[in-house]
Amino acid sequence: MKTVRILGLMLGLWFVLLSTPTSVDAANIARYSNVLSDSAPAQFSNHSFRFQPTVEVGSGALIQITLPGDFALSSDTELFSERNVQLYINGIPRVASSTSPVPGVDQVVINRVGIDQIQYVLAPDAAISANSRFELRVGNHTSLSLPERTLVSTTTGTTTLAADIEPIRNSSDLGTHEISMEIFDGGLIADTDFVVFLNEKVGIGPVDTTEEIPPFRFNGAPTSTVGGTTLSVEISLETNELAVCKYDLVASTTFAVQPFIFSSTGQLVHTTVVSVTPDSLQRFFVRCIDDEDNFNITDYLIEFTVSAQPTGTSNTDGDVSGDGTGSGNDGTGSGSGGGGTSGASEGQEPTAGGSTGSGGSGGGGGGGSGRDNDNEAGGGFESSDGPFESGDGRVTISGTAFPGATVTILADGQRVDTVTANNSGVYSITIDEIARGAYTFGVFASDAAGTRSTTFSTSFTISGARASRLSNINIPPTILITPNPAEPGETLELSGYALPDATVTIAIDRDDGSGARSLTALSDSRGRWTSSLDTTGFARDTYRARVRAEQVDGARTNLSDYTFFGIGQAADRPLSPDLNRDGSVNLIDFSIMLFWWQTDGGDSEPPADINQDGNVSLTDFSILLFNWTG
Repeated sequence: MKTVRILGLMLGLWFVLLSTPTSVDAANIARYSNVLSDSAPAQFSNHSFRFQPTVEVGSGALIQITLPGDFALSSDTELFSERNVQLYINGIPRVASSTSPVPGVDQVVINRVGIDQIQYVLAPDAAISANSRFELRVGNHTSLSLPERTLVSTTTGTTTLAADIEPIRNSSDLGTHEISMEIFDGGLIADTDFVVFLNEKVGIGPVDTTEEIPPFRFNGAPTSTVGGTTLSVEISLETNELAVCKYDLVASTTFAVQPFIFSSTGQLVHTTVVSVTPDSLQRFFVRCIDDEDNFNITDYLIEFTVSAQPTGTSNTDGDVSGDGTGSGNDGTGSGSGGGGTSGASEGQEPTAGGSTGSGGSGGGGGGGSGRDNDNEAGGGFESSDGPFESGDGRVTISGTAFPGATVTILADGQRVDTVTANNSGVYSITIDEIARGAYTFGVFASDAAGTRSTTFSTSFTISGARASRLSNINIPPTILITPNPAEPGETLELSGYALPDATVTIAIDRDDGSGARSLTALSDSRGRWTSSLDTTGFARDTYRARVRAEQVDGARTNLSDYTFFGIGQAADRPLSPDLNRDGSVNLIDFSIMLFWWQTDGGDSEPPADINQDGNVSLTDFSILLFNWTG
């Protein structure tokens, strides 16, 4: 019914396809990389910084490598000195020394005090053309590095001198890290951050590393009673590792000969639809096998009851002599059963019911409650007022936001309900009486300043009278950037709310991905966090920031969506026609747009007013169609 209505509206609309121009700023650094000789944490390593400036680097220019605080330069000045820093241009090494630059000789400065830095100053007669290939080697792999050597003396005998060392100590933390590089030629002309990934060393020894533990099975469903009108039910369970699951209706059947395999398996969540019989106890005995052929030798039982099929007489002819106090009359059909299967549709329509009338009860659901200016057939769950049609499904969504957050639940982009997170940031909300079908559910939180978080979205199908659960939905932090826009050199304040007592990581770059840098902050017990950003050296452009949070116990969020800010100009924000954030632009997004049609888009996120002109109109519809994926 919903699809027909949407298609009808589509056919009734005239539209034009709009193509909005986009701008791409030329990157000042291209094809940059950093090669490490040892990527293990807390180990010393050589570095080879390779990059290609897209602008000319003039004589006397400064190339500056700044290590993050958890990296360090070796303090051994004998085995790591200026000879261990060498610049190659298009594969040809340049000459450098520790003294001030002179014609034909560059200067190398190794700064071990305060911030660890490598500074390389070009000679006064050097000028490197744009798009030249630079490689700055730091370590014992330069052409001047000294190997281990033996000195012979007639008085003291032989002396063995150690070889030059790998000079940069890696961070002790696993994962990604960023090493900043800037090029100054009168001012900042180019910069970038080299991203390195540190991982544990892997060794192979004469040991058998094959694990022998079969999959652990948990969270089986359904577990309660399902309605007697249900003829098929989706059963499901989860495993702690990738596995294939099968089942039998008889206990103690070995995995190899179990006759039924889950239709969706080979992953962590396993589901299948089974036929059931009313007024019965349903039992399914499940066993699974992992990718190393470890299989369960005991049954995992999924058990639930199917209630008896209703036997009441449907309300086929509601009495119009009802006792409502409104201007209309109420159906008062009768029936002795607990609800007939046709009661949802066969009650007679009341006349225009008054606002205080109440529906009569019959063998089915009874007559619909009288409402102003509405006619509604007797019986059933149907309601046209909510964001979804009502039915026999239930969805519970839970997770962690920030203490006192107002958490909002969306169904297909429309607001369903809100709940307040407790003092630990934990929230839980249940959507009752939702009809079967495919939905995109969204969850976002608003903090004390009214700033909204990114909307977490997921799509799945409600297939029967059972409770579905979405758990561990941890809301990404909010972020507010002021002032926005800012002038170059102005200090920005970044603030928001996150999981309480967590480390907040803020990733910042330009819209083309260049100039990446990272900040960290700590949230307090209320989830509040703050940080600052000095924009000295920032070019006039659009920048973007996104955040994530991680607690000591391992609870963490995904990265938020980008928040855009401008330096020296207003930020250019991209258009987003994927209104329910499910990765596709289709009829669901179109129905969300229709919900906000001819309004300012309300509080939809991303905005249903796609082009942000203050009105959801044909222009927005055209942008949506231009990006249509189906």
